[in-house]
Amino acid sequence: MRTSFLKGGLALPIVLALAACGGGSGGGDDDHHDHTSIDTAGRLAIAEDAASALRIYDLDSGSVTANLALANRPSAVYASPGRRYALAFQRAQDTVQVADGGIWQEDHGDHQHDYRQAPKLLSFAITGPQPTHYDDRSGVASIYMDGRAPSQVASAKVFNDADLGAGRIGAGLDFALPMHGFAEPNGGFLVATYRAPDATGPTQAEIYSRQGTQYSFVRRLDLPCPGMHGSYTQGGTTVSGCSDGVLAVTPQASGDATAAKIATPTGVSTIAGHPKLAARFIGIGNAGTPSSTRLYDIDTAARTAQEIAITGWTEGRLRRAHGFDRAGRYFFVLDDAGTLHVLERGTAGWTTRKSIAGAIPAMPAAAPFPALAANEARDEVYLTDPGARQLVTVSTATLEVARRASLDFKPSYLAWLGIVR
Repeated sequence: MRTSFLKGGLALPIVLALAACGGGSGGGDDDHHDHTSIDTAGRLAIAEDAASALRIYDLDSGSVTANLALANRPSAVYASPGRRYALAFQRAQDTVQVADGGIWQEDHGDHQHDYRQAPKLLSFAITGPQPTHYDDRSGVASIYMDGRAPSQVASAKVFNDADLGAGRIGAGLDFALPMHGFAEPNGGFLVATYRAPDATGPTQAEIYSRQGTQYSFVRRLDLPCPGMHGSYTQGGTTVSGCSDGVLAVTPQASGDATAAKIATPTGVSTIAGHPKLAARFIGIGNAGTPSSTRLYDIDTAARTAQEIAITGWTEGRLRRAHGFDRAGRYFFVLDDAGTLHVLERGTAGWTTRKSIAGAIPAMPAAAPFPALAANEARDEVYLTDPGARQLVTVSTATLEVARRASLDFKPSYLAWLGIVR
């Protein structure tokens, strides 16, 4: 096992911008272009616990290549839809700062051109009352602002990487009331939560249609979803968690929509999905005494939910992190004892392929808990280990811990940035 060590957290030299496409003076077949492709594993945006700092960790050199000073301590860190930018949420301060990870790809018509530059913090920031939920679907993402009672209403900000680079929001929508909800991009639609004026939280779904920079109301669905929380969209269907199962919504171009409730034995508050798993989702929620995390294989085509049995998962076990690998073949679940369970999708559903005991040797008793992110250019996933101040790399080819890199700071939130391969 190879171990890497970081010293001082200072920015280290990196390869700067590669040559741009060059054009010859002739025409036709004599035209010349530098078709530049970079072999890179990408970078990680890692938040430092209890500090207003965002570290950009270069996976090629195994070192921190930039230490970006944020305005406030981040409450979450996510990757932009094109994976070029890191979004540093600062919920209490109503701000999302944007950092350019410095590795991206552009379409030059006859070829794709890769670029690598030094990371930097953009002057552009996304603002709104209490940015909370982030939904990234098919090249478009939305930030859901919860609002703040009594007068600041909830809102959604929708954008892609081109919008962020231009310092703008692509489209927006204000709701009638403040609420802890979500707004899922679904093609040309937005599937969002609805809270009745006399309710404490959302219990129904609404559909909005996009026209340029605005959204217009299409319909509110009658099917109730008590305790509505968590969502994911793939294959034109948006699934949200409810206290009695999940709600599946599919908007139609005609303005109509199909909706179905799928019951589960216990409530669902988190939905996981992957673009390569059409009509299949994983519902996650805690229930029972002692409280235990339960997972469900959701099939929206058959409208069924089957509990996922993880080998060695006993009553009282809780999920601390989860995520898919880049291919959607494996689903990783880190429990509160530090074991990383690897689930594999087969014809009979999800089965336990392997459990890696001690993936996190000493699980923290309180937040920050480890965070998990998948590399979309390599067969690897990453875990932060706040207690040990390490970055743990797990190979999705061997399903083994490949290395543990020592950090000179306590990591919390994590996002992968780079060129998707």
